[in-house]
Parts: sequence; structure tokens; C-alpha cells
Amino acid sequence: MTRLGFLGAMNRDLVAQQDCATVLDALRINASPLVETPISDEDAQRGAELLQELGAADYLGGSAFNAARVAALLNDGNEIDLAFFGVAGTLGPSRAHLEALDGWGFDTSGVETSAIPPATCLAIVEQAGRTLLTAHGANAAIANWLERQHSALAIAIARCDAIHITSYLDPASPALIARILERARIDNPELIVSLDPGMAWIAPGGDGFARLLAQTNILHLNSEEFTRLLGKASPAEIGAGLQPGWLLVARMHEGVTLYSEKSASPYAPELQDMDVRDATGAGDTFCGAFLWSYCQDVTRLQRAVALGFALARHKVGMAGPLALTDTTRREIVTKIVKAEW
Repeated sequence: MTRLGFLGAMNRDLVAQQDCATVLDALRINASPLVETPISDEDAQRGAELLQELGAADYLGGSAFNAARVAALLNDGNEIDLAFFGVAGTLGPSRAHLEALDGWGFDTSGVETSAIPPATCLAIVEQAGRTLLTAHGANAAIANWLERQHSALAIAIARCDAIHITSYLDPASPALIARILERARIDNPELIVSLDPGMAWIAPGGDGFARLLAQTNILHLNSEEFTRLLGKASPAEIGAGLQPGWLLVARMHEGVTLYSEKSASPYAPELQDMDVRDATGAGDTFCGAFLWSYCQDVTRLQRAVALGFALARHKVGMAGPLALTDTTRREIVTKIVKAEW
């Protein structure tokens, strides 16, 4: 059976529909609108209290966790094995992320628990987009964990057919993860590495990030990230720094383009007007659905894109993480599977 792993942060997300400038001014935080900015745990606590007073919703989040949640929603028949790797913080009396992953049927033997609360992400959502203020929380020790568990993580990841990696704020993490993947490939040369680096890793760049790209088979980028990473380069020039047989998945609001060594394949479905309620986690939703479908059949890339895009569109129409009734899930999946991709 195909095994799909996820490695990345587990956050506490507080999402509020508010004017970004007003919130930043009230918190006395110097941050740029519409991007992700690291903040201290103390500022995150103050921000959490303010956003809760303003009626913010409180969710379990984190990019890898969100993508894993979607894969689990689709994996109702346990078609693939799921595993998660990361550090789970403590919320009150419980480790809510770990409990959720266990409930969804994940192998969590690669999850370390911490008495520290999970990283807090303050998401300020307005018409123009979302501003993220993220603190380290339990992820402050992520570099130590990656170094200390290097061998064990490499062995466990090598048992996966595919592993999805998302960013941490610690600047040392890209190089440490790349080293783990290099070791895992010794045991499993066929390992597929899916990377959603986000601006947290793209903006600073550096040798560690380049080393991580060199281990990547599938690179996920949204419109802003695509523009920032490519600059004046072409997708082929970026692909030259990835694994042979690379795939670049560029997500736009209107569709998705798959770039490979051989071609560029756009997916641009007819879109109906919809009310966008909350775009937070839409990219993670796409990645989780894409990878679940990809692991079903690696030759049906357009089907994986169509399912990811459909569920991402479904997610932005609701507040909070993607939620699916059994009926809705069956309807969406059946429609995509029956299409001739």
C-alpha cells in the first residue's frame, strides 16, 4: 500500500475578519500587510487575546497539518497509509493536534510531544487577502529535534513513498531537512519529495533552501511565490535545481499550471461566481487533495490537479478548515474521477 507522509508545523490559528492596519496598530507590531511575519510568543499571546475579543475563530492549523487533514478526509476507505512528522505542543490539558492525527488514522510514531503550547498564527483576513503573524511556540525547538532525530526521521521517511514538506520559521530548518532527505534516499531512491516552501523559505533563500530544492520532486507555489522564486528565470531553470523528472505546480486563483521538463499543462476550468469567506489554508487544501490523488495514480496528474483545485475552491467558501459531508465528498471525488483527464 502506498504511504504518504507529512512533515511540518502544527499551529494554533486564530482567524479574524478585520482591517489589518487597525490590528497591527493596536498590537504595536511593525509588519507588512498580506505576508507572513514572525513575531514573539509574547506578542502572539497579546494578539490572541485581542483577536478573541474581536470574535476570532480558533482552529488547529499549520500548513502540513492542514494538508494532512484533507488527505485524511479523502482517505475514508484507507486507500493509502498516512504518517506525520513534527512536534506537537500542548493546549490546556491536551495535545489536540496529536489526538486529531491519531483519530484520523495517522501513524504518529514520528511526532514528538512538547509541554510548550503550539505555535500561534494570527490570521487577519480582509478583502485584499490575509496577513499572518506567526510565533514559534513549540516549534522553537524544531532545529534541535531535526538534529537529534536525524537518523530516526530518515529511516521513517524512507518507508514513505511520498513525503510532503512545509516550512518552519527557524532559518536552520531547510538545511537540516535536506540532510534528512539525503539520508532517506539512500534507503529509498524512489522517494517522492513534495515541497510547499511558502514565502518563509523562498524570501530568504540561501544555501540551505537550495539544498532542499535539490531533494524536491514536486514544488508547489502560489502566484506570489512563483513570481518571487522565478524572477527573470524560467520554470525550466528552476527545475534544473530539482530532482530529475521534476514537477512544478503553480497555483493561481483561476487555475493551475503544471510545468515539467517536457511541457507546461494549464488547468483552467470554467468558474462560477462564489462568495470568498476565508482563503486561509486553501493552498494547503489543494496540496493535501493533490497528493492523495497523486498517490492513487501517479500518471493521472491532471486528475490530481482538478481534485485539489475543486476542494480549494470549496474551502474558500467556508470559514475555517475544509469540512466535507460524506455526500459532498463523494460527489466531488466521483465527478473528478469520472472526468477524462
